[in-house]
Amino acid sequence: MKPGFHLGKRHGTGDDDHDHDREEVDCYASGVEDWNKGLHIGAIFIVLVVAGLGVFLPVLGHFVPQLHMPRTMLTLGKHLGTGVIIATALIHMLPGGYESLNDPCIGSRMGDFSGWPGTLAIIAIFAMHLIEFVLSNHAMGKHAHSHGLPEGLAEHHHDIEGGAAHVENDSTQTASLHGGAGHVHMDDGLDKQQENCDAVAVHTHHNHVHGASFLNDDMTAERHKISTYILEFGICLHSVIIGLTLSVATGAGFKTLLIAICFHQFCEGLALGSRLAEVQHRKHAFLRAVLSATLFMLVTPIGMVIGIGVRYSYAPSSPASLITMGVLDSLSAGILLYSGLVNLLAEEFGTLEFRGYRTSKKVACFAATFIGAGIMALIGKWA
Repeated sequence: MKPGFHLGKRHGTGDDDHDHDREEVDCYASGVEDWNKGLHIGAIFIVLVVAGLGVFLPVLGHFVPQLHMPRTMLTLGKHLGTGVIIATALIHMLPGGYESLNDPCIGSRMGDFSGWPGTLAIIAIFAMHLIEFVLSNHAMGKHAHSHGLPEGLAEHHHDIEGGAAHVENDSTQTASLHGGAGHVHMDDGLDKQQENCDAVAVHTHHNHVHGASFLNDDMTAERHKISTYILEFGICLHSVIIGLTLSVATGAGFKTLLIAICFHQFCEGLALGSRLAEVQHRKHAFLRAVLSATLFMLVTPIGMVIGIGVRYSYAPSSPASLITMGVLDSLSAGILLYSGLVNLLAEEFGTLEFRGYRTSKKVACFAATFIGAGIMALIGKWA
């Protein structure tokens, strides 16, 4: 049940109008009672440190030689994060969307349709797929142009066609001038030119294969970059919600929620940091990874600061608040579900590198994924 929402109906009075009025008052009740200033401000720095530790461990372990981490540890951390992301979407975000958008305080404002959270999640999934396709397609065209593949192929094709036409033209003229002997010259010319054309074709195919290989490597790196930033967008979106929720929580439940969110942010930080460490940039790779990690580290505390700033006017059970939180939860669930299933689970377990691992390492990667999901499922009891 949402904080601040109490039906408050008094059974046995028979006064339905009074009960309805009281329900409306409770839905629009604002302000946070029993709010501990020192504890809530301290929680901002606790979450900041824990989230930063989670996201910077794999980043610094990858880029800083003195803090080098074994590659196997980074790999297991990446797969642990895959389970964390999928479980976060299905256990934390999507149920939160259903709870908010189907709250009695919303009434019929959403058209009495209980499937809005799932619908919004699907919209987010399709939107992320379309965005990733468009960006990847644009990157493919840019890289193909930089490698000169279309122009090179066109030039070779023009040379081959032009050579064949030249041979045919010369042979025809030779035949008309020398009669029967021209036939012999024509055949010789065609055979020689055919050899040249075959050599050009082989050369063209050779260049095309190497060019395609480079292009494929570039595209894999570009797709990894795009999918990682989509993942970070989804994580940051729901991290703001987490921060806002924590900042207006009070009483004994606040400490439990704080501990649960700290574990949550640490595990998500590991997931995101493992991906950021592998993103390839032509320039300033370490700086860009640090900036992305810093954004994740700050976004939950920013949400907490916003919550603290509006704590006296914030009405968590008002229709506007419920709809806003429900929509953001549902969209975040769709983004994380797409990233977790398509760009993490299917992609990471389908690479040739993974298939080349020893059996024991494959088992460890699967176990890490299951453990990550299990941890987030357990945390879901409190957060």
